[in-house]
Amino acid sequence: MADAVFSPKDFKVFVSEEAQTGTVNDLTSTSNVYQLDVDSVSFPSLNVTQVTNVRSQNGRVAHIDDFFQDNNIRATEISLSGTFHKDGGHVMLMQSVCSNALTPDSVADVTLGTNPTATVGKYGENEVNKTFTLAIDSPDNNDAQNIVMKGCLCTSFTLNADMGTDGGQYKFSATISSGRVPDLTDGTAVSGTAYDANHIDMNGVDVSAVKIASKTAPVLSSFGLTIESPAVYTGVSEGAGYQCFGRGEEISVTASAQVKLDSVTMELPSEFDAQSTHVATDLLTLTQTTATNASISIPCGILTNVAYNEGDIMMLDVEMKALNKESGNILAIDLA
Repeated sequence: MADAVFSPKDFKVFVSEEAQTGTVNDLTSTSNVYQLDVDSVSFPSLNVTQVTNVRSQNGRVAHIDDFFQDNNIRATEISLSGTFHKDGGHVMLMQSVCSNALTPDSVADVTLGTNPTATVGKYGENEVNKTFTLAIDSPDNNDAQNIVMKGCLCTSFTLNADMGTDGGQYKFSATISSGRVPDLTDGTAVSGTAYDANHIDMNGVDVSAVKIASKTAPVLSSFGLTIESPAVYTGVSEGAGYQCFGRGEEISVTASAQVKLDSVTMELPSEFDAQSTHVATDLLTLTQTTATNASISIPCGILTNVAYNEGDIMMLDVEMKALNKESGNILAIDLA
């Protein structure tokens, strides 16, 4: 008798680097399976292709012989959000969207260097550090089954924090895409490494070192950093989905910050309004007192918007986009 009642928070999310692209590793091994700290699970859109149009059959109702459904040639996506931790699973998502080599067993800095390239490949190849498996683990395999997405790429990752929310803890949101057919019937009891117990928050930010569009030590209320690199797929693998994976034409790095309007920041609106060139240095610098707690550096870019925010305290909402100046990093996140 099916008598289970589930909450979305009952399901856990795990990620695992793949040794062969598009092939699931052992999800019962804690050495290569990492749990993500998600608020709740947003289940994937399956995106099957259906054709149910009326054809030249008898009558004006779609005929049974005209129905068609395909679940191979489609991309499957899922969105996640939660609390960021400096551990193998969360950092691996950042590495994926930046097309860095995946190194979940050893947390490394995440960077976009001069003229960065994108991760491309073919499913079924013995190529490590490129794709990962995402598993949504059911709390009860008698009444619900796991969802396993293989051959995944992270296509969007946002790191943000707000002093007025959860004590300024660093939060994340991510979009994950796969060109392979997901497994919706898995009954494995996933056994991964739990996420790190430590948290990163804005209380650790060195306020004297904060820079927004070259303005030093503004009073910072919140920030956001978003990296986007859309996935593209092509080719056919019979019954398994697409054959090849790649990335779209741009890796986009954008940022936002809310700062107090005062003598430090008062020139930002006029500078944005009359902007004729890029910010040459220190578009965004957020340095943690413990530098490896996700300190962020974007040296060069442009202001994309500066807006007055009429709250209890007059603030400015500043939006930015990183640019490649062909020397040094475009983006650096210090994690190791």
